[in-house]
Amino acid sequence: MSVSFERRARAASFPEQVLGLNVQLPWARILKMGGAAAVLAIGAYAVMADQIAIATDNAVVSAYSVALRTPIDGVVGDTPLRIGDRVNRGAVLAQINNNRVNDERLVDLREHLTEAHAHYAAMAAEEASLEAIQKDLVLRSDAYVQASAARLAGSVEEARNSLAALYARRDEAKKNLDRRATLAQSGFTAGADLEKAQSDFDVATHEAAAQQGRLESLLAQTVAIRNGVVSEPGSNDVAYSRQRADEVALRLADLDQQRALTLADIKETEARLTSEQERIEKLQTASMIAPTSGMIWKLAASGGERLGAGETIAQIVDCDAAFVIAEVPQNRVPDIEVGGDAEFRLSGDQIKRHGRILSVTGDANGGDHNLAAIPFDGKGLTATVRIAMDPSPGECFVGRTARVLIPSNGPGLISRLFGRFG
Repeated sequence: MSVSFERRARAASFPEQVLGLNVQLPWARILKMGGAAAVLAIGAYAVMADQIAIATDNAVVSAYSVALRTPIDGVVGDTPLRIGDRVNRGAVLAQINNNRVNDERLVDLREHLTEAHAHYAAMAAEEASLEAIQKDLVLRSDAYVQASAARLAGSVEEARNSLAALYARRDEAKKNLDRRATLAQSGFTAGADLEKAQSDFDVATHEAAAQQGRLESLLAQTVAIRNGVVSEPGSNDVAYSRQRADEVALRLADLDQQRALTLADIKETEARLTSEQERIEKLQTASMIAPTSGMIWKLAASGGERLGAGETIAQIVDCDAAFVIAEVPQNRVPDIEVGGDAEFRLSGDQIKRHGRILSVTGDANGGDHNLAAIPFDGKGLTATVRIAMDPSPGECFVGRTARVLIPSNGPGLISRLFGRFG
């Protein structure tokens, strides 16, 4: 054996005095045995860790997003909103202006209201004029009634005097008849004189009766005229001025009804006009109010852009209500306890955080379509675990990925093997 070979052999072996053994081991074999032990330890740790906990890197912090949609067609006003800005509930985020609103109905209502007011004013003026005419006609009618009553009073007095004269004449004719009748019985007068006296008596009696009838007629007219009724032969029941006053009263009653209808139309038109004005104002301008506090997650429109009703301007997420969504293998779902504890660490963060498992579902969004972020589609059959997290004032973790560690509550490795091959 050469000297160089002997040196290499000594360099590749432990000196006996170092090991304290009589056996010398080569360095290559020691390295191989150490590597095999390390691989075995790593494999054992992986197997044991998989039985103790479920780990996944396919996780993201998410929250529900609220879409801010415009209620009308219009142009977005200048807005300083930017992604990541914090907003408070009730804050005005943007203005929508629409100068193309059809206001034809509003114009028609205004014209109708103007015409109704003019018609009402015309009827009021006509009513005032008719009331003045009616007052004059009533005065004329009252004057006519008073004059007629005075005239009838004179006629009644005249008729009474005439009746008294006729009664006196009848009484005188009666006395003359009685005297002639006595003389005729004694033969001192002719039969013709007796007949003449009888005729004078009958005539006087009939004239007195006729005058009594005329007096009663005049008294009846007097009673009627006191009630405003003219009962003269050949005349109307009332004076002409009274007739005209009655016609004016009928017209006034008709005007009162028309004015009431017009006033009701005015009030209804004013109410409809107010409602239409409010509707037009809502269609012309709309203030976009933040429905919740949070952070601007997405911007779908900028100032000056025209949008249709229902289109989204921005999306807001509530950072204080964030939660973690993680994807895990579907065969590990039985090992996860809803309500149990989970540990996670955000990407780029060394702090370990804890949360409570809320639910386990078979799809990434859990049936919700308004999540701000969801994990990427994993390979194979996966399930989605939703984990609650405590809010961090002043910070928003939505959109950050995370590593999640969930304790396994299922059977151990031995039980799994026996359950698989048993």
